[in-house]
Amino acid sequence: MEDKFGHQFTPADRLPRVGRRGEEAWRNNLDSLYHLLKKEGLMMPSSRGDEWRISPQGAIFSASHLDPVDERDLLSDFFPKDASEYVARVAGRELTKKREHEDLLRSYGQEMASMRWRPSTKVHPRDLELVRDTRTWLVEVKVVYKGNGTEAARAALAQLLEYRHFFYSEEVKPGMVALFSEEIGGAHISLLGELGIRVVWRTRTGWGGEAGAYSGGLVP
Repeated sequence: MEDKFGHQFTPADRLPRVGRRGEEAWRNNLDSLYHLLKKEGLMMPSSRGDEWRISPQGAIFSASHLDPVDERDLLSDFFPKDASEYVARVAGRELTKKREHEDLLRSYGQEMASMRWRPSTKVHPRDLELVRDTRTWLVEVKVVYKGNGTEAARAALAQLLEYRHFFYSEEVKPGMVALFSEEIGGAHISLLGELGIRVVWRTRTGWGGEAGAYSGGLVP
């Protein structure tokens, strides 16, 4: 704090606190804030001299207070040591989505709701979950730019596998759906299908999908 923000401290921040053995006011205020956050469960407990760490609950709570970032920059220069660190970092960022992505997501969710699926977008940073009875599907939405189905398929595959690994326990692994703004080509549809991923895409007149998506009731 001293190194990063010391140049912004006011003279009042530097005044010693009475009864705190000359501790500067900013240090006392920071210590009080830490104990308040710890009491609320937003910070992890620590011993004297330990590094202060945000709790998983605190990481999720902080998500709405961070500046939006482009998805391409989300994990740049980030090498998580364990799953909890990954979840805290990714859940704590708000991705900037383009309008076409949101339109595709909204249209598909509304259509699936009419088929008795319960769609939820309150699963940040995942795009969508579909729930019906005991079945859950994790949906990743990708806009195909300039006909580049390869890039869209690769991105959907990577994110589906990552999110399913980090955000779900072994006992409750969801099915996976890749939703595209247009058809991505037979080769990539086949690849995703072999990996257990159902593929759905928007057509000029409605929706299309591979055989597994139709049999699973995932094509409106």
